[in-house]
Amino acid sequence: MPDLLIVGAGPAGLSATNKAGQLGLDCVVVDENTSAGGQYYRQPPVAWANDRPSDRLLRGRAKIERATAAATFRLGCAVYGIDAEHRIWLDQDGSVERVEPACVLLATGAYDRPVAFPGWTLPGVMSAGSAQALIKSQQVRPGARAVVAGSGPFLYVVALELLHAGVHVIEVIEAATVRSALPFLPDSMRYPARLAELVGYALPLLRAGVRIRRGAMISSAGGDQRLEEVRVRPVRSGANDPPLERVIDADLLCVGYGFAASTELAQLAGCTLAWDRGLQQNVPAYDEWQATSADGVFVAGEASGLGGAPVAECEGELAAIGVARHLGRISDAGAQRMAEPIRSRLRRLRRFASLLPRLFPAPPELAELARPETIVCRCQNVTFERALEAVTHAGATTLNEVKTTTRCGMGWCQGRICGGLLPSLLAQRAGTGFDPASGFTARNPVRPVQVSSLAAIGRVEPSDHGGPGPDHP
Repeated sequence: MPDLLIVGAGPAGLSATNKAGQLGLDCVVVDENTSAGGQYYRQPPVAWANDRPSDRLLRGRAKIERATAAATFRLGCAVYGIDAEHRIWLDQDGSVERVEPACVLLATGAYDRPVAFPGWTLPGVMSAGSAQALIKSQQVRPGARAVVAGSGPFLYVVALELLHAGVHVIEVIEAATVRSALPFLPDSMRYPARLAELVGYALPLLRAGVRIRRGAMISSAGGDQRLEEVRVRPVRSGANDPPLERVIDADLLCVGYGFAASTELAQLAGCTLAWDRGLQQNVPAYDEWQATSADGVFVAGEASGLGGAPVAECEGELAAIGVARHLGRISDAGAQRMAEPIRSRLRRLRRFASLLPRLFPAPPELAELARPETIVCRCQNVTFERALEAVTHAGATTLNEVKTTTRCGMGWCQGRICGGLLPSLLAQRAGTGFDPASGFTARNPVRPVQVSSLAAIGRVEPSDHGGPGPDHP
């Protein structure tokens, strides 16, 4: 069995792989995507050769080439189960197997945080990350007339990629205002290269005639069978005044109000979680080596808190050094010497990352958009009214109790969408009785898996951590 199994081939996983190779560790990398790179370094198929690839694409390609030479890659392979004994169940094209590495690095990344508003389930409304994936991986133009709405630099990245794909980007709707960012501008000026990168995304949009509206947010989306119009309102209006809405004709709405860390595997591995106030969710706690409370389980990148690709890459390197130290392949003194320049760079990167939520805050009014009839669990077709009644009438105080009453979280996405929506919605609209930090309990399998695959490996019984039990071969 390998010294280290890395789950996720994004920036954190790739950096960890390269460092692990330098340290002589036997490493296996697993990713359910068919190509390495994650969302940040996502590579187009070879058939879509680009005569002028971007700098990011070239950097990612170089990292991938080094990593694939240093480790065994299992792409198109999903981790559907893990337990506290480092037993990991993999599913690749219906073929299921169990591996037991000495150590595990969870570099599972993050996904777009969903926002529920009237019309958000219409065809043509999607997360900003989904639109980016369609363009970069499928070479699909997701619409003709687009509005990109949310908060943060990712909006401008996606809008620019839509523009290059031939989509007419009508507006970028940014929730933050210059006034709200002013108190943090002096600190941000200490990072001129990062600020120049942000400006580099916005300027081409302005030159192309894309309107950038600040201090505004989505109100609702409308249409008959698919998206036809987007309603936009100011982020803040007078206490007694109804918000003034604008209507934009569009057939594509890309929404990006932040991200949620993917923590299901960390939960199942028995890692202690800690509440992250900025993310408003529980994330794995870790030490200076990226080691979690579960022996031999490490975490890096967005799965442990959002900081962007540069932070994720530093954390991946630290985790690999931590694994080598944990396995006795490197002395503590040697590990400290190797880690110090990485930690110095990481401290600076984290300081800048901590500024971004202050420069681009998501508006608290997002939790007010859902109406009683608004769907909050798409898999089980549960309305906000039903979820709210589970708290106000049935007395549910946790997300699991809401699940028992309404079936929220029991569908195909296994609570990744409604689990990101409901805590803030219910905490704000149901009063103080609901615990927003409760969250759904993760269960194996953490990804949809064919029944035939389960049958092929025998009977599956739950363990103390919700994973396959000892009778599982």
